[in-house]
Amino acid sequence: PAGTYVEKHCEEQNGSSTCSPCRGDEYVEYPNDFHKCLGCQVCREDQVELRRCQADRNTQCVCRNGTFCSPDHPCEMCQKCRSRCPEDQVEQAPCTPHSDRQCGPPTGTFSGSSNTWVVSIVVVAAVVVLVPLAVWKCRRRRSQAQLVCAFSLLQDYLVRQLTRCQRGDMGTQDNRHNEQLSRDKLLPRASDPMTPSAPGPEVMVPRTSHPVVKPRRNLVPVPERDPSALLRQSFYIFAQDVPCKDWKRYGRALDLLENDIALAEMNDKYTLEPFFQMLNTWHSRQGLNASVNTLLDTLHQINLGGIAENISSKLVQQGYFQYEVS
Repeated sequence: PAGTYVEKHCEEQNGSSTCSPCRGDEYVEYPNDFHKCLGCQVCREDQVELRRCQADRNTQCVCRNGTFCSPDHPCEMCQKCRSRCPEDQVEQAPCTPHSDRQCGPPTGTFSGSSNTWVVSIVVVAAVVVLVPLAVWKCRRRRSQAQLVCAFSLLQDYLVRQLTRCQRGDMGTQDNRHNEQLSRDKLLPRASDPMTPSAPGPEVMVPRTSHPVVKPRRNLVPVPERDPSALLRQSFYIFAQDVPCKDWKRYGRALDLLENDIALAEMNDKYTLEPFFQMLNTWHSRQGLNASVNTLLDTLHQINLGGIAENISSKLVQQGYFQYEVS
Protein backbone atom coordinates (compact mmCIF):
# COMPACT_ATOMS: atom_id res chain seq x y z
CA PRO A 1 0.00 0.00 0.00
CA ALA A 2 0.93 3.67 -0.17
CA GLY A 3 3.43 4.77 2.47
CA THR A 4 5.17 1.38 2.56
CA TYR A 5 7.69 -0.63 0.57
CA VAL A 6 8.34 -4.35 0.05
CA GLU A 7 10.92 -5.44 2.60
CA LYS A 8 10.67 -9.11 1.65
CA HIS A 9 8.91 -10.70 -1.30
CA CYS A 10 6.74 -13.75 -0.82
CA GLU A 11 8.61 -17.06 -1.07
CA GLU A 12 5.65 -19.44 -1.25
CA GLN A 13 2.78 -19.72 -3.69
CA ASN A 14 -0.22 -17.65 -2.59
CA GLY A 15 1.96 -16.17 0.14
CA SER A 16 2.21 -12.53 1.17
CA SER A 17 5.07 -10.09 0.94
CA THR A 18 6.38 -8.27 3.97
CA CYS A 19 5.83 -4.51 3.82
CA SER A 20 7.48 -1.90 6.01
CA PRO A 21 6.56 1.78 6.46
CA CYS A 22 8.61 4.56 4.89
CA ARG A 23 10.98 6.52 7.09
CA GLY A 24 10.55 10.17 8.01
CA ASP A 25 12.34 11.53 4.93
CA GLU A 26 10.79 9.06 2.47
CA TYR A 27 7.41 8.49 0.84
CA VAL A 28 5.43 6.45 -1.71
CA GLU A 29 2.10 7.86 -2.90
CA TYR A 30 0.64 4.73 -4.57
CA PRO A 31 0.55 0.94 -4.11
CA ASN A 32 3.89 -0.42 -5.29
CA ASP A 33 6.42 -3.21 -5.30
CA PHE A 34 9.47 -1.03 -4.61
CA HIS A 35 12.33 -2.38 -2.55
CA LYS A 36 12.64 1.02 -0.86
CA CYS A 37 10.71 4.28 -0.57
CA LEU A 38 11.40 7.44 -2.53
CA GLY A 39 13.29 10.36 -1.03
CA CYS A 40 11.25 13.43 -0.10
CA GLN A 41 11.71 16.57 -2.17
CA VAL A 42 13.69 19.41 -0.60
CA CYS A 43 12.46 22.90 -1.48
CA ARG A 44 14.93 25.20 -3.21
CA GLU A 45 16.03 28.57 -1.85
CA ASP A 46 13.57 30.40 -4.13
CA GLN A 47 10.67 28.27 -2.84
CA VAL A 48 8.74 27.85 0.39
CA GLU A 49 7.36 24.63 1.82
CA LEU A 50 3.57 24.57 1.50
CA ARG A 51 3.07 21.02 2.77
CA ARG A 52 5.50 18.78 4.63
CA CYS A 53 6.46 15.37 3.31
CA GLN A 54 4.56 12.40 4.76
CA ALA A 55 4.81 8.67 4.20
CA ASP A 56 2.11 8.74 1.49
CA ARG A 57 2.78 12.11 -0.15
CA ASN A 58 5.76 14.15 -1.27
CA THR A 59 6.74 17.64 -0.13
CA GLN A 60 4.78 20.41 -1.85
CA CYS A 61 6.89 23.46 -2.69
CA VAL A 62 5.72 26.76 -4.20
CA CYS A 63 7.51 29.89 -5.35
CA ARG A 64 8.00 32.76 -2.90
CA ASN A 65 5.84 35.89 -2.98
CA GLY A 66 6.41 37.94 -6.12
CA THR A 67 7.62 34.97 -8.17
CA PHE A 68 5.93 32.17 -10.09
CA CYS A 69 6.42 28.94 -12.02
CA SER A 70 4.03 27.79 -14.76
CA PRO A 71 2.56 24.35 -13.97
CA ASP A 72 2.90 23.42 -17.66
CA HIS A 73 6.70 23.46 -17.53
CA PRO A 74 9.34 22.01 -15.21
CA CYS A 75 10.04 24.51 -12.45
CA GLU A 76 13.80 24.79 -12.71
CA MET A 77 13.78 28.35 -11.30
CA CYS A 78 11.03 30.68 -10.09
CA GLN A 79 10.57 33.72 -12.30
CA LYS A 80 9.89 37.23 -11.09
CA CYS A 81 6.37 38.55 -11.65
CA ARG A 82 5.81 41.81 -13.47
CA SER A 83 6.01 44.65 -10.97
CA ARG A 84 3.28 46.66 -12.69
CA CYS A 85 1.15 46.81 -15.83
CA PRO A 86 1.89 49.15 -18.77
CA GLU A 87 0.38 52.62 -18.62
CA ASP A 88 -2.39 51.79 -21.11
CA GLN A 89 -3.40 48.54 -19.32
CA VAL A 90 -4.84 47.51 -15.97
CA GLU A 91 -4.30 44.47 -13.76
CA GLN A 92 -6.77 41.67 -14.52
CA ALA A 93 -5.27 38.99 -12.27
CA PRO A 94 -2.63 39.26 -9.52
CA CYS A 95 0.66 37.44 -9.34
CA THR A 96 0.37 33.93 -7.89
CA PRO A 97 2.94 31.16 -7.29
CA HIS A 98 1.66 29.53 -10.51
CA SER A 99 1.09 32.51 -12.85
CA ASP A 100 2.43 35.96 -13.68
CA ARG A 101 0.47 39.18 -13.19
CA GLN A 102 -2.13 39.41 -15.97
CA CYS A 103 -2.65 42.78 -17.68
CA GLY A 104 -5.16 43.94 -20.25
CA PRO A 105 -6.97 46.97 -21.66
CA PRO A 106 -9.34 48.81 -19.31
CA THR A 107 -12.95 47.70 -19.54
CA GLY A 108 -15.47 50.14 -21.03
CA THR A 109 -12.98 51.72 -23.44
CA PHE A 110 -12.87 51.50 -27.22
CA SER A 111 -9.87 50.13 -29.05
CA GLY A 112 -8.62 51.47 -32.36
CA SER A 113 -10.67 48.91 -34.30
CA SER A 114 -13.79 49.89 -32.36
CA ASN A 115 -13.26 53.54 -33.32
CA THR A 116 -12.97 52.48 -36.95
CA TRP A 117 -16.30 50.71 -36.75
CA VAL A 118 -17.92 53.76 -35.16
CA VAL A 119 -16.68 56.07 -37.93
CA SER A 120 -17.76 53.58 -40.58
CA ILE A 121 -21.28 53.51 -39.14
CA VAL A 122 -21.41 57.31 -39.12
CA VAL A 123 -20.28 57.42 -42.76
CA VAL A 124 -22.92 54.91 -43.81
CA ALA A 125 -25.56 56.93 -42.00
CA ALA A 126 -24.36 60.03 -43.84
CA VAL A 127 -24.77 58.21 -47.14
CA VAL A 128 -28.33 57.24 -46.26
CA VAL A 129 -29.19 60.86 -45.42
CA LEU A 130 -27.15 62.83 -47.97
CA VAL A 131 -27.81 60.75 -51.09
CA PRO A 132 -31.61 61.19 -51.08
CA LEU A 133 -31.15 64.89 -50.28
CA ALA A 134 -28.79 65.36 -53.22
CA VAL A 135 -31.15 63.50 -55.55
CA TRP A 136 -34.11 65.63 -54.41
CA LYS A 137 -32.27 68.90 -54.97
CA CYS A 138 -31.00 67.88 -58.35
CA ARG A 139 -34.44 66.78 -59.51
CA ARG A 140 -35.90 70.14 -58.49
CA ARG A 141 -33.34 71.87 -60.66
CA ARG A 142 -33.83 69.25 -63.39
CA SER A 143 -30.10 69.15 -63.97
CA GLN A 144 -28.50 65.78 -64.69
CA ALA A 145 -25.05 67.37 -64.57
CA GLN A 146 -25.66 68.63 -61.06
CA LEU A 147 -26.82 65.14 -60.07
CA VAL A 148 -23.53 63.63 -61.29
CA CYS A 149 -21.64 66.43 -59.57
CA ALA A 150 -23.40 65.81 -56.28
CA PHE A 151 -22.60 62.12 -56.37
CA SER A 152 -18.97 62.85 -57.24
CA LEU A 153 -18.59 65.32 -54.38
CA LEU A 154 -20.21 62.91 -51.97
CA GLN A 155 -17.96 60.07 -53.12
CA ASP A 156 -14.84 62.20 -52.68
CA TYR A 157 -15.94 63.24 -49.21
CA LEU A 158 -16.55 59.66 -48.08
CA VAL A 159 -13.20 58.47 -49.47
CA ARG A 160 -11.37 61.30 -47.65
CA GLN A 161 -13.09 60.48 -44.36
CA LEU A 162 -12.39 56.76 -44.55
CA THR A 163 -8.77 57.32 -45.58
CA ARG A 164 -8.25 59.78 -42.73
CA CYS A 165 -9.81 57.34 -40.26
CA GLN A 166 -7.65 54.43 -41.39
CA ARG A 167 -4.48 56.51 -41.33
CA GLY A 168 -5.30 57.78 -37.87
CA ASP A 169 -5.99 54.28 -36.61
CA MET A 170 -2.75 52.91 -38.09
CA GLY A 171 -0.84 55.86 -36.68
CA THR A 172 -2.24 55.20 -33.24
CA GLN A 173 -1.22 51.56 -33.44
CA ASP A 174 2.28 52.53 -34.62
CA ASN A 175 2.65 54.98 -31.74
CA ARG A 176 1.58 52.37 -29.21
CA HIS A 177 3.94 49.83 -30.75
CA ASN A 178 6.86 52.28 -30.61
CA GLU A 179 6.05 53.19 -27.00
CA GLN A 180 5.98 49.52 -26.05
CA LEU A 181 9.36 48.92 -27.72
CA SER A 182 10.82 51.89 -25.83
CA ARG A 183 9.52 50.55 -22.52
CA ASP A 184 10.90 47.08 -23.28
CA LYS A 185 14.35 48.56 -23.83
CA LEU A 186 14.26 50.52 -20.59
CA LEU A 187 12.59 47.97 -18.30
CA PRO A 188 13.75 44.40 -17.61
CA ARG A 189 11.64 41.63 -19.07
CA ALA A 190 9.05 40.21 -16.70
CA SER A 191 9.78 36.64 -17.74
CA ASP A 192 13.47 36.88 -16.87
CA PRO A 193 14.33 34.70 -13.87
CA MET A 194 15.47 36.39 -10.65
CA THR A 195 19.18 37.07 -10.53
CA PRO A 196 21.01 38.63 -7.59
CA SER A 197 22.19 42.18 -8.14
CA ALA A 198 25.92 42.80 -8.25
CA PRO A 199 27.96 46.01 -8.25
CA GLY A 200 29.75 47.28 -11.31
CA PRO A 201 28.72 48.41 -14.80
CA GLU A 202 25.93 46.58 -16.52
CA VAL A 203 27.05 44.24 -19.26
CA MET A 204 24.68 43.81 -22.17
CA VAL A 205 24.45 40.16 -23.16
CA PRO A 206 22.72 39.41 -26.46
CA ARG A 207 19.62 37.27 -26.08
CA THR A 208 19.26 34.09 -28.05
CA SER A 209 15.99 32.31 -28.71
CA HIS A 210 17.67 28.90 -28.48
CA PRO A 211 19.93 28.49 -25.43
CA VAL A 212 22.83 26.09 -25.57
CA VAL A 213 21.66 22.64 -24.50
CA LYS A 214 24.14 20.32 -22.86
CA PRO A 215 24.17 16.76 -24.22
CA ARG A 216 22.26 14.33 -22.04
CA ARG A 217 24.29 11.78 -20.11
CA ASN A 218 23.20 8.18 -20.64
CA LEU A 219 22.16 6.02 -17.70
CA VAL A 220 23.10 2.41 -17.03
CA PRO A 221 21.53 0.06 -14.45
CA VAL A 222 23.37 -0.33 -11.17
CA PRO A 223 25.44 -3.54 -10.98
CA GLU A 224 24.02 -6.78 -9.63
CA ARG A 225 20.40 -5.72 -10.22
CA ASP A 226 17.91 -6.96 -12.78
CA PRO A 227 17.88 -4.27 -15.53
CA SER A 228 14.31 -5.13 -16.56
CA ALA A 229 13.04 -4.82 -12.99
CA LEU A 230 14.84 -1.50 -12.55
CA LEU A 231 13.27 -0.19 -15.73
CA ARG A 232 9.78 -1.13 -14.56
CA GLN A 233 10.40 0.51 -11.19
CA SER A 234 11.45 3.71 -12.96
CA PHE A 235 7.97 3.96 -14.52
CA TYR A 236 6.63 5.41 -11.28
CA ILE A 237 9.00 8.37 -11.45
CA PHE A 238 8.15 8.94 -15.12
CA ALA A 239 4.43 8.84 -14.31
CA GLN A 240 4.91 11.26 -11.43
CA ASP A 241 6.91 13.86 -13.38
CA VAL A 242 5.48 13.80 -16.91
CA PRO A 243 2.42 16.14 -16.99
CA CYS A 244 -0.90 14.37 -17.55
CA LYS A 245 -1.69 16.60 -20.53
CA ASP A 246 1.42 15.25 -22.33
CA TRP A 247 0.77 11.52 -21.77
CA LYS A 248 -0.86 10.90 -25.15
CA ARG A 249 1.79 12.90 -26.99
CA TYR A 250 4.48 10.94 -25.16
CA GLY A 251 2.84 7.60 -26.03
CA ARG A 252 2.65 8.51 -29.71
CA ALA A 253 6.31 9.57 -29.67
CA LEU A 254 7.13 6.11 -28.28
CA ASP A 255 5.44 4.63 -31.39
CA LEU A 256 2.47 3.26 -29.49
CA LEU A 257 -0.72 2.70 -31.48
CA GLU A 258 -3.85 4.73 -30.86
CA ASN A 259 -5.56 1.53 -29.68
CA ASP A 260 -2.79 1.04 -27.12
CA ILE A 261 -3.36 4.53 -25.74
CA ALA A 262 -7.14 4.07 -25.76
CA LEU A 263 -6.88 0.80 -23.84
CA ALA A 264 -4.61 2.44 -21.28
CA GLU A 265 -7.17 5.23 -20.82
CA MET A 266 -9.83 2.67 -19.88
CA ASN A 267 -8.13 2.41 -16.50
CA ASP A 268 -8.87 4.84 -13.67
CA LYS A 269 -8.27 8.26 -15.24
CA TYR A 270 -7.79 9.92 -11.86
CA THR A 271 -4.68 7.90 -10.98
CA LEU A 272 -1.35 7.17 -12.64
CA GLU A 273 -2.55 3.76 -13.82
CA PRO A 274 -3.13 4.78 -17.50
CA PHE A 275 0.48 5.95 -17.75
CA PHE A 276 1.76 2.72 -16.14
CA GLN A 277 -0.30 0.67 -18.59
CA MET A 278 1.04 2.67 -21.52
CA LEU A 279 4.68 2.18 -20.49
CA ASN A 280 4.09 -1.52 -19.77
CA THR A 281 2.75 -1.94 -23.30
CA TRP A 282 5.81 -0.17 -24.67
CA HIS A 283 8.07 -2.38 -22.53
CA SER A 284 6.43 -5.55 -23.83
CA ARG A 285 6.76 -4.44 -27.45
CA GLN A 286 10.42 -3.46 -27.13
CA GLY A 287 11.51 -6.53 -25.20
CA LEU A 288 15.28 -6.61 -24.71
CA ASN A 289 15.61 -3.34 -26.65
CA ALA A 290 13.67 -1.40 -24.01
CA SER A 291 15.92 1.17 -22.37
CA VAL A 292 15.45 4.02 -19.93
CA ASN A 293 17.54 6.16 -22.28
CA THR A 294 14.90 5.73 -24.97
CA LEU A 295 12.27 7.08 -22.56
CA LEU A 296 14.48 10.04 -21.67
CA ASP A 297 15.44 10.82 -25.27
CA THR A 298 11.78 10.77 -26.27
CA LEU A 299 11.02 13.42 -23.64
CA HIS A 300 13.70 15.62 -25.21
CA GLN A 301 12.15 15.07 -28.64
CA ILE A 302 8.78 16.44 -27.48
CA ASN A 303 10.40 19.47 -25.82
CA LEU A 304 10.26 18.14 -22.25
CA GLY A 305 14.01 18.12 -21.74
CA GLY A 306 13.81 19.76 -18.32
CA ILE A 307 11.54 16.99 -17.08
CA ALA A 308 13.91 14.39 -18.55
CA GLU A 309 16.83 15.85 -16.59
CA ASN A 310 14.80 15.87 -13.37
CA ILE A 311 13.86 12.22 -13.88
CA SER A 312 17.50 11.28 -14.57
CA SER A 313 18.59 12.89 -11.30
CA LYS A 314 15.88 11.07 -9.35
CA LEU A 315 16.73 7.69 -10.90
CA VAL A 316 20.37 8.14 -9.88
CA GLN A 317 19.39 9.41 -6.44
CA GLN A 318 17.09 6.44 -5.79
CA GLY A 319 19.88 4.01 -6.67
CA TYR A 320 18.20 2.49 -9.75
CA PHE A 321 20.67 3.77 -12.35
CA GLN A 322 24.01 5.48 -12.55
CA TYR A 323 25.57 7.78 -15.12
CA GLU A 324 27.50 6.02 -17.85
CA VAL A 325 31.24 6.59 -17.67
CA SER A 326 32.61 7.54 -21.08
